Amino acid sequence: MSDLSALPVQAYLTACLLAGVIGLWLGRVAWRERDEPGGLEVALYLLSGGGASLLYGLQIAASGELAMRVALSLATPLLGALPVLWMAFALAFTGRERWRTENRIVALATPAFVWVLLAWSSGTHGLARRSVAPVADGPFTLLGYGLGPAGGAFVLFAYALCLAGASLVVDLYDRTGNRYRLQTFVVLLGTLFPFLAGAVTFVDVGSYGDLSWLPTAFVIHGVFLYGTVFWLGTLDAAVVARDTAVEVMQDPVIVSGSDGRIRDLNPAAESLLPPDAVGSSLSDVFPRLESGVEHPIAIGDREFDIQENPITDPRGTDRGHVFLLRDVTARERRQAELERREAELERQNERLEEFAGVVSHDLRNPLAAASAAVELARQRDGDPDGALERAANAHERMDDMIEGLLALATAGETVDDLDRVSLDGTVRRVWSRLETTDATLTVEGDATALADRDRLEQLTSNLFRNAIEHAGEDVAVTVAITRGGDRAALSIGDDGPGIPAEERERVTERGVSLGGGTGLGLAIVGDIAEAHGWTLSVAESDAGGARFVIEGMEVADP
Repeated sequence: MSDLSALPVQAYLTACLLAGVIGLWLGRVAWRERDEPGGLEVALYLLSGGGASLLYGLQIAASGELAMRVALSLATPLLGALPVLWMAFALAFTGRERWRTENRIVALATPAFVWVLLAWSSGTHGLARRSVAPVADGPFTLLGYGLGPAGGAFVLFAYALCLAGASLVVDLYDRTGNRYRLQTFVVLLGTLFPFLAGAVTFVDVGSYGDLSWLPTAFVIHGVFLYGTVFWLGTLDAAVVARDTAVEVMQDPVIVSGSDGRIRDLNPAAESLLPPDAVGSSLSDVFPRLESGVEHPIAIGDREFDIQENPITDPRGTDRGHVFLLRDVTARERRQAELERREAELERQNERLEEFAGVVSHDLRNPLAAASAAVELARQRDGDPDGALERAANAHERMDDMIEGLLALATAGETVDDLDRVSLDGTVRRVWSRLETTDATLTVEGDATALADRDRLEQLTSNLFRNAIEHAGEDVAVTVAITRGGDRAALSIGDDGPGIPAEERERVTERGVSLGGGTGLGLAIVGDIAEAHGWTLSVAESDAGGARFVIEGMEVADP
């Protein structure tokens, strides 16, 4: 039997004991968290490896051949399960869940199951193991055997599974790029240990060639898998989903490390930056991609807004930054076009106001002189044929047109400053300023609205003048003020002849008059309403006359 006092024996037993305890303990921990993707495979892998390590140590420490054979027989199914569990884990790790069907797992496990049965019955046929007998190798005494044809085939099958699993992990790295470089490196590094232990076991490389380090190597591999699943969290579906979303995003995403170097790019960023950008300094490749830079920034003929987010670990340590570049080229072009149009409109408004001022000054002065001359002639010579009266009326009409043009020039300007205005008070105040000796006014309701006080009074005055002009000096005007929620409506109706239905949509157009007026008064009303964001409609009043309704007025105290 083995010399338990010899240092090599003690070292081997210690390694088997430590590997067994670690494997069983971590396997138990992983079993509690087996709902994690790949967690079940890792738990079984560690439990199998840990159990096999303890049994291999028991084989060396056993005092008789029977105990050695029992330990080897018990370790056989555990060793047979390990390659299958590794392949199942690799499928889960690389996201190939559709391959992990029950039938395929059974197909992978069948050769291992057959090998175990043949190994247990090798004494009768030698297909798996030949000439199983105690062998002395220095201070060690252990069961030695040769490989039968079934045993050799299973070794090749096991190595094929290990290589296939490793290939899947390498393919994962190719498909996902740098995002999984740490995780795939950890998994592949752990995979080296079973390969190396197998080579040492089956190839005589020196002393103690009959010793097997495979169980211990499997436990070490299992520890690497445990760290990948439960510490790095690679298999978290949310992480995979986020990474996939970043890959397919049309907006460039740039990841920099705490050292300021570019660590990763999504395909959109790769098409934007130089081919050797990864690993280069962010400030060299993209000098304008810094905090505080005015946005948007131009890259070629495109413009981008930059969103920067820090990357921190669970302890709050800075690990780098993620830059999201949103392509705003179309938006900036629309904004530039809008600003150009606004500037052009502002210039046109300025020219219009200058023109209105010129008209007011250059026309009103000679018009006033002409009106004074006509009045003087009427007082001196009379007006037997009414010619002077007609001239005076024409002058008055020209004065009304000039006043209307001046009002029209500013009526449609955007309202910036709003006042709290009582609609009832405004209506009565405007009415009191008009020459309405025989006309009557009825006001129903009240509300306090937000409006430009002067322009609201002008709107109301124009509607009153329109009623008096078309319905006569004894017109009865009815004003109704209604309120609904945070909006109010103002309607002004009269008992005049009204407006034909076919003419109601065009009476607010410039130059349209149904009664010989200037055609500007109602156009000004429409422009003032539009400048406030109100709506103006024309209908028939209850008395059969015209009714003008202004809706959408914002209430000051909703």
